[in-house]
Amino acid sequence: MITPSEHSVGLRELRHNTSEVLARVRHGETIDVTEYGRLVARIVPVGEREPTPALDRLVEEGRAHLAARPGFRPRMRPADGTNRLGDALGALRDEERW
Repeated sequence: MITPSEHSVGLRELRHNTSEVLARVRHGETIDVTEYGRLVARIVPVGEREPTPALDRLVEEGRAHLAARPGFRPRMRPADGTNRLGDALGALRDEERW
């Protein structure tokens, strides 16, 4: 258990006063969030940093590979001028009883 301090808020207080708590964090304060007197989270201010694009990070970690042919899209088959799906749905609607 931690003792309540001016740098901690309970879960209920966080829920009801989220804007005020985040304003404190924006001004550089680190806030401990407690539930029943136990520390469950810590909200810290974010320093100035360049965001790393997710794809670049995944490639660096080896969890993704860039496409061999970026921008490639398979060709669509030419249509034969019929609307088979629309015709099938229309037939089903005609069979329904209203």
